[in-house]
Amino acid sequence: MQLQRQLNRVVAGKEYPKYLLVVPPDAVQQLEWKVGEELKHEVKDQSLIIRKTEPVSQESMKIARKYAQPKRK
Repeated sequence: MQLQRQLNRVVAGKEYPKYLLVVPPDAVQQLEWKVGEELKHEVKDQSLIIRKTEPVSQESMKIARKYAQPKRK
């Protein structure tokens, strides 16, 4: 694996980098990760732990949409 640093943006002369972790294709395949899939991370004992996020249930999506809609008067 390789950690890469890329310039994300420059604001008022200050550089803001972002970091990319290159994961080998065989590891991605073994983990059954898909491009665009949401992942979560945790730092524990000087280690980075990366996991798939749990899929959102249809019921949770219905509730989220209900509360995301603006209230009409």
